[in-house]
Amino acid sequence: MGFSRSFSFPLSHAEQLAAKASPFSLDLDEEAKLRSSEGFQVVRNYLANERSYPFCQLHNPDNPEDEEAWLLHRDITHALILPILQIFRRASALAVTLLGTRTTADLEIAFRGDARGAFSWLQCFVAEEEDWCITKGCPACIVHYVLQSEPTVRLVLVAARLSQHLGQVSHPNSPCLPTFTFWLGSLRTALTNDPFWGPDHFDDIEPRARYLEDGIQDLIAQCCTLESILQTNPETKGNSSSLISKTNEVVMTQDSGGGALDAKDHYWVLDNAVGRRFSSMAERGVLETRASWDD
Repeated sequence: MGFSRSFSFPLSHAEQLAAKASPFSLDLDEEAKLRSSEGFQVVRNYLANERSYPFCQLHNPDNPEDEEAWLLHRDITHALILPILQIFRRASALAVTLLGTRTTADLEIAFRGDARGAFSWLQCFVAEEEDWCITKGCPACIVHYVLQSEPTVRLVLVAARLSQHLGQVSHPNSPCLPTFTFWLGSLRTALTNDPFWGPDHFDDIEPRARYLEDGIQDLIAQCCTLESILQTNPETKGNSSSLISKTNEVVMTQDSGGGALDAKDHYWVLDNAVGRRFSSMAERGVLETRASWDD
């Protein structure tokens, strides 16, 4: 799926020193905002209680300050990618319902165009990186792994950009996650300072990240359309030819200017139609996420 880095073994002295410090940084104002975010604190409490993994020997912190920095950056990573993975999970479940098949390779045909490309990309990514996706393992290893390969960098970049949209659709009575666009600067700095990636990689990957971002937004929009079709035309369930026909009718209607939703509406409708809170980390949502990933 992309380039990946590797370390020499045994690690050089420089690599050992680098492993002791997080490649990311956070200014005090942004840290204060995160600590005052109710939604983010729900995520932190969940990870502390349910995903409490020890540090590995390589990353064992020398002091409490370093340990807290690692944990905070691990929690940011988790909070960033979780809504994207929720979208993928729910899109997969919707595809299974509509197509009447659980064959993984067939699920993408429920979508078209850029949405299909985004769904396939996420499908491959989750299959290859499931442990990282569920934040399993040493907290520092989770953080360092962001820079492990081009796909992990791309996903975090996309997640940070999409967070400004996903944060707008949480339910009124549920704590929502903050916007993580500030993490883009930290990611750029980490890539610039990394001996493998260097200063040009952020600008090199950004066009591909934007393409994936557009595909995910299209995936959300198409899920809205498919959910609507399923509700109003139950005979399409498990009937791919009927589904395609009805989808084309809706697309033609939207293309002619009738009934199209803007981007923000797509997030809100999908949130209600599918019955999951992609941006809200209320306690029930966190527990549902844990159950779906641990099965």
